[in-house]
Amino acid sequence: MRRLGLSVQTAVLSTHVYRLQNRSGSVREEVDMASSNSPSYPLGGTNTERDRLLSQALQYEPTANWLLDQIGIQPGWRAADIGCGPIGILNLLSERVGPRGAVIGLEREPRFVEMARAEIAKRGLSNVTMVQADGLNTGLEKNSFDLVHERLVLINVSAREAFLTELLSLLRPGGTVALEDVDNVSWLCQPAHPSWDILLSAFHTVFHAGGGDGFVGRRLPVLLHAAGVHNIQTKVTVETPPLGDYRRSHLISLIDSVRDKIIAKGVLSEAKVNEHREALAQHINDPATTVIDKLLVQCWGQKLR
Repeated sequence: MRRLGLSVQTAVLSTHVYRLQNRSGSVREEVDMASSNSPSYPLGGTNTERDRLLSQALQYEPTANWLLDQIGIQPGWRAADIGCGPIGILNLLSERVGPRGAVIGLEREPRFVEMARAEIAKRGLSNVTMVQADGLNTGLEKNSFDLVHERLVLINVSAREAFLTELLSLLRPGGTVALEDVDNVSWLCQPAHPSWDILLSAFHTVFHAGGGDGFVGRRLPVLLHAAGVHNIQTKVTVETPPLGDYRRSHLISLIDSVRDKIIAKGVLSEAKVNEHREALAQHINDPATTVIDKLLVQCWGQKLR
């Protein structure tokens, strides 16, 4: 067991038990809620998906820092990043809450938990603790966090209202909930290319069949209003990634993550996936091609006091 500011956590993956220390100092034991009954992550837990998530976190750092500036995180805060994957914004939160604060990263996929622990150790984030658990039933202490954040989790879970209810239950009265999700409504390339349309359609077919929603971004303010959140603010960002930017080839990365599902479901044959992937890669690597990215919707507000 190691002490991390306001939190103590020990994880034993073989027995799925962890212990957390609450603000009063008492230590309690919780069962890891990552169970086989929970729906699988629509994009899978492959090494390809892990690498995609790390690249994604790096590209989103500027917008995440902007959001944290608006929230005004204070030293000593207790923050949670739910569904953080291999890193999420754990490094950004760690710096802002400082040595007197504490950050909990919560992730369900075991291989992402282990990778996050390795990143935490590598970066020396001594005030960050990883917990393996399901975001729908975190087992974390209720009414104890100053900030609860998720990025690109609502897009992947079908029980969105239940997930948001769980996030709000973790916040102290007056605490801040922050959501970051995308909306694919703007996602296109110009000049248009048939392989883009075919691969995007194939991705949406398998992603939505697994419970995902590529257009959830527009719903974030409505979801927060329905949950009783106050002082809701929203920002929508869309960019045109330049050559060499990860987001320019993001559709190809997503296709690589779900290619087995596309083939298994008969959406496209393996030969067609390869053919369209090669054609699209050539098109988006052409300096004359413009890629308009997905909308990034950031929405945040406070739990009623």
